[in-house]
Amino acid sequence: MTEGGRNPRIDEVTILPEASIADALARMDAAGTGGLVLCAADGKLVAFLTDGDIRRAVLHGVSTADPCEKVANHSPVVVPSPISAGEALHLMTRHDVNHLPVVDEKGVLVDLLLRTELATREAVEEASERRLASVIVDPDTPIATAIEQLDRAGTGALLLCTEGRRLAGLLADGDLRRAILRDVPLTDPCRTIAFARPVTADASISTADALDMMVEHEIDQLPLLDASGAVTDLLLRRDIAVDTRPELSAVIMAGGFGKRLMPLTESVPKPMLPVGDRPVLERTIRQLRRSGIRDVSMTTHYLGDRIEGHFGDGEGFGVRINYANEDQPQGTAGGLKLINRPAGPFVVINGDILTGVPFEEMLDYHRGYEAELTVGVRRYVIDVPFGVVECDGFRVSELREKPSLTFFINAGIYLLEPSAWDSIPEGTYFDMTDLIKALIEEGRVVASFPIIEYWLDIGSPDDYRRAQEDLGGGA
Repeated sequence: MTEGGRNPRIDEVTILPEASIADALARMDAAGTGGLVLCAADGKLVAFLTDGDIRRAVLHGVSTADPCEKVANHSPVVVPSPISAGEALHLMTRHDVNHLPVVDEKGVLVDLLLRTELATREAVEEASERRLASVIVDPDTPIATAIEQLDRAGTGALLLCTEGRRLAGLLADGDLRRAILRDVPLTDPCRTIAFARPVTADASISTADALDMMVEHEIDQLPLLDASGAVTDLLLRRDIAVDTRPELSAVIMAGGFGKRLMPLTESVPKPMLPVGDRPVLERTIRQLRRSGIRDVSMTTHYLGDRIEGHFGDGEGFGVRINYANEDQPQGTAGGLKLINRPAGPFVVINGDILTGVPFEEMLDYHRGYEAELTVGVRRYVIDVPFGVVECDGFRVSELREKPSLTFFINAGIYLLEPSAWDSIPEGTYFDMTDLIKALIEEGRVVASFPIIEYWLDIGSPDDYRRAQEDLGGGA
C-alpha cells in the first residue's frame, strides 16, 4: 500500500470508460492481468473488460478507436471489501471467472483479485471448505430446498450429514430427477430419496487412487472421511481428470421468427435479444462450454446473417461453430438433416431457451436408460381453484377440493443418438415431436430428463421481462 492506503495496483488495472480499445489493449498488455476495470473519474466501477472481449470485438469488425466501454461487460461479478482469499477463490470457481473486482461501500474499486495469485495452499483449502459447506444438507431438509441448494452448488450431488458432519447419505441430481418423475411430494425429507450407503474413501487417498475408485464404481462424486468418520471433502471427477467419455456436440435451433416478441424482433433475431449484457445465444454457448462441449452447429433462417456475423467461427467464444441456413423452415427436427451426421450423441436446444442444465449429466442419464432420444421435461403444476367432482357415469365417485394437477412439459432440450438422426426424413418439414412419436411407435427408447435447474423459454414479452429480472445482473 502507498501513502493514504491506496492499493498501488489500482492505477495499473483501471482505465476510463471513454478510453479507446487500442489504449485499453496497451494498458492490459502492460499490466499483464488479462483484464481491466473501467472506472469513472471518482473511482467507481463501471464495467470490466477482458482480453477475450477485445478479441471478440476485433473479430466483429469493431474499430479499436471506439471507446472500450462499448465492448466491456457492464454486469461483472463484483464483491465488497473485505474478502478472504479463500472466499474469493470459491466465488471465482463458482462463477467461472479469473478476475474479481473488489469495491468499497461506495462502489469505488479497491482491488482486482486474480485467480492465479490466489491459488495458495491456504486459499485453496479455504475454498474447498466453502464448497464442502455448500453441499452439506440436513437429512430432513425438504426435497424442494435440496433442489435449490444443488442448483447453487453445481456439484451434481449433496451430502446428507448429521451433527459432526457424519455422513448419512448422498443425494445425486439423478435421485432428484427420479423422485420428480415418481411425483414424490417435494415437501418430503430428502433422506427418503437419497442413497444411504454411498462409496466413500479415506481423506488421505491420493488423487490417482481416487480417480481409479470413481472409474471402478462409475461415480462422479467421492466423499472423503477422516478417521472418526466425519466428512472432510467431496471430490468431483471432473476436477481431477480429463473426461474420457466420447465428445458431446450440440445443435442450436436458431431460425425462429419470434413473432410474439415483435417489434423487438423486427431487426434482431429472437436468440440474439440481449439479456443483461449479452445475447441469449451467448448464454447458451457458455452453458454448453461448461459441460465440455466445443463443437456447435446452428440452424438459422430469420436474420441468420446477424447471428453468423456476431459469432463467426466461434473461436472468440471458445467453441467451433458451423452454420446451416434453412431456405424454408424445416421444423425442429427437419433442420438437423442440414448438418453432417453426428459421430456421437448430441444435444439439441431451441435458441430461445435459457437454462442451467449440466449437459454432461444429461448424457449420463441418457446412457443410464440406454435411450436413443432423451427429452428434457419441466414439472408444471396447475392449481385448480374449484372443487373437482369425479363421476362414473351419473354417479359421483369422488370429490377433490381445489386439487393440484402435475404435468411434464417439453422443455425444448433434447439429447439424441446418431441413430435417431437417421430416422429424420430428408427435405421435408419434420418437428421433434414427430420424431419422438415415430421412435415410440417403433418401440425404441425415448427417455424423459426432469430439469431441476434454471429454465426459461423466452416466447413472450412477459417471459423476456422475467429473463431480464432473473439474469439481467450478469451470467
